[in-house]
Amino acid sequence: MGKKKRSFADKVSKGTGPRGEVCPKCETIKRVIKIVRAEKVDEKGSWRFVENVEKVCKCNEEELLAS
Repeated sequence: MGKKKRSFADKVSKGTGPRGEVCPKCETIKRVIKIVRAEKVDEKGSWRFVENVEKVCKCNEEELLAS
């Protein structure tokens, strides 16, 4: 048996719509962002960058982005 052929409209409709998981508290979709913070290394006096990938929604947006 062959594969079922999909029309272009079916392919496009599959990709539309919101992506990501829904926050149970505020019911908005969580966005994935990368937060980069600079930290000073005490030993050498140089700086290093720490990268974190976080999921952000309306209820935790201020908490994560304020620091």
